[in-house]
Amino acid sequence: MEYQLKAENPDVIGWIRFDNQDELDINYPILYSGDNQKYLRTDLHGNSHIAGCIFLEGLNKSDFSDYYNIIYGHNMNDGSMFAVLQNYLKEGFLEQHPAFECDSLLHKRHFQIFAVLHFKDSPENASSYYAFPLDETSFSQCVERIQADALYETPSIVTWGDQLLLLSTCDQNDAESRILIACYREKQDL
Repeated sequence: MEYQLKAENPDVIGWIRFDNQDELDINYPILYSGDNQKYLRTDLHGNSHIAGCIFLEGLNKSDFSDYYNIIYGHNMNDGSMFAVLQNYLKEGFLEQHPAFECDSLLHKRHFQIFAVLHFKDSPENASSYYAFPLDETSFSQCVERIQADALYETPSIVTWGDQLLLLSTCDQNDAESRILIACYREKQDL
């Protein structure tokens, strides 16, 4: 499926899917254009569409080789795109759904969620969560801040050298707030 879509649109770089499709309706291609505007309101086929696409941060490399990747998706009222991430704000949901797949076109990759954040969209928070750590010290500080600000305490074994993935969406109930799901790549991936 991914390769067929890649033939239709060369910006397709992978796929994100959660295991329980009946409850977690996230099963989408990931697109990359090198900016954060193109797929904000454009669908897979280049048509204007309010839901846009699930897309990788423009500052990331399109092959997912960065150790700090951010994927964006709209939180749509009809339950599509990243709307299901809203459920992670509920106590107990994370324990039931702690992992998912986010594959490149060449590699299957499994991610474990280690933090759920809910915060006001502000320049300070943007610089804290959406800035790319440059070295081991800033990486450790970023992970510590994410864990300190998380809604739930979860055990985490995130260390320098781990690949992090952040899923970002807005809050349906508060247009000025964001939901961020922080994950690390499990080491036994193929």
